[in-house]
Amino acid sequence: MTKPQNLILFLTDNHARTMLSAVGHPIIQTPNMDRIANSGTRFDNAYCASPLCCPSRTAIATGSFPHETGYWDNSLAYDGRVPTWQQRVRDQGHAVASIGKLHYRSGDVDNGFSEEIVPLHIVDGKGAVIALLRATPEGMPPRKGHKKIYENSGIGEADYQIYDREITNEAVKWLENHGKAHDKPWILLVSYASPHPPFKVPEKYWNKYPLDKVPMPVCWRKADQPQHPAVQYLSWMNSFDEEFAEDYVRRVVAGYCGLISVVDEQVGLVMKAAEKLDLMDSTRVIYTSDHGEAAGHHGIMGKSNHYEHALGIPLLISGQGIPQGGIRKHITSHVDLFPTLAESVGADLMPEDKSLPGQSLWPVLTGEEPDTADGEAFAEFHAMGARNAGFALRKGRHKLIYHVGMPRQLFDLTNDPLEQHDLMLEDPDHPTAAALEERLRARVDPEQVDQQAKSDQRAHAENFGGMEAVAKAGVFSASPIPGKSVELEEKG
Repeated sequence: MTKPQNLILFLTDNHARTMLSAVGHPIIQTPNMDRIANSGTRFDNAYCASPLCCPSRTAIATGSFPHETGYWDNSLAYDGRVPTWQQRVRDQGHAVASIGKLHYRSGDVDNGFSEEIVPLHIVDGKGAVIALLRATPEGMPPRKGHKKIYENSGIGEADYQIYDREITNEAVKWLENHGKAHDKPWILLVSYASPHPPFKVPEKYWNKYPLDKVPMPVCWRKADQPQHPAVQYLSWMNSFDEEFAEDYVRRVVAGYCGLISVVDEQVGLVMKAAEKLDLMDSTRVIYTSDHGEAAGHHGIMGKSNHYEHALGIPLLISGQGIPQGGIRKHITSHVDLFPTLAESVGADLMPEDKSLPGQSLWPVLTGEEPDTADGEAFAEFHAMGARNAGFALRKGRHKLIYHVGMPRQLFDLTNDPLEQHDLMLEDPDHPTAAALEERLRARVDPEQVDQQAKSDQRAHAENFGGMEAVAKAGVFSASPIPGKSVELEEKG
């Protein structure tokens, strides 16, 4: 790696890996993200650790998977108990500022940053407590509000866009006041709440994506959707039992594209400010997201599943020492960011960090190590929308999806990148599935981890009066922005 430098880390919410012009999306317009990719290097096989906000953001911070930390869902959120990359960097004298969405338990504990500016944490330190009901025999009740939030796709503006503009303004002010004020390289986390639904966007962005031009998702019709119990349970819980209308799906896709373009503009404004301040020669840039979004693929709206559209995230890195126009096949994960971010500013890891599962990306970036797609990616999910724990393990071209107590799924991502053909339906004894399950079990005991997550969730419910009190709690589809109260949705 070249010399340590400042770093701007852009983190967004709900941005699927394929939703970038730079990777070949047929219509989406992301000129500023493309600029990061084209002036630097992109990782085409980057994965989140869990397809949900809090667990994925905690994995980024701690460099560990949910089963290693016990941060399972959007109520059992990060609480300062486990060391983070930001703590390691800050405690060695570097400024580490966070602006925007963190989605940790609270700002009243030490989350590791030098400062938190306009932070968004889980609601009242409790978050989505009703999700703890998944640990009961009855499970979660169906939700009506999730469907409605996607019905709002169209012309307009959501609170998250107002918040994102505030985040951009605060980021620009921070760069003006602190960009050249520190002796050691700094890290600025600029964390946007979009492109999380609702997909309401100003008219100029909506008009970029005519409904008759948007690409339709795969397997969106009921007859084509996977007949897998995990997918069916997710659809039932989110009240998507009925056939989608094509216009509904097209509006979702158009709104999602439009909202990504809105976020792209905000990213561009921060980069423009850094350029104006003559900071770019001493500053690297990383763009990534906490998880993806189905937007109709496989009949799913949202995340909470193990298909590529939920697990695959963009990862773009540019700046001094980064090959321009580089594309890396290397399979990477959220947990790799802990050592990568520390190394980027010249901070040392502690002896106990050597046991973390992630590896710094700098050797692959700079060519010191070979770039191959033979590695592994692992992800897990233990929250609302999963009756039992779900896991994914990718090794090379194949990916196994393992749901406790349910059939396995197997996909060849080289021949079937959109996962339309489950190889287990053709060959229930497929040898690759057995080999991948063996590798999965070398990492975790799925059944034991499922029971541990549910046990922790039952225990956590006692903090809020027990499961009966949790069952009476309101349901909400999105955390409110700072200064706003939560809007509860109707339960089924």
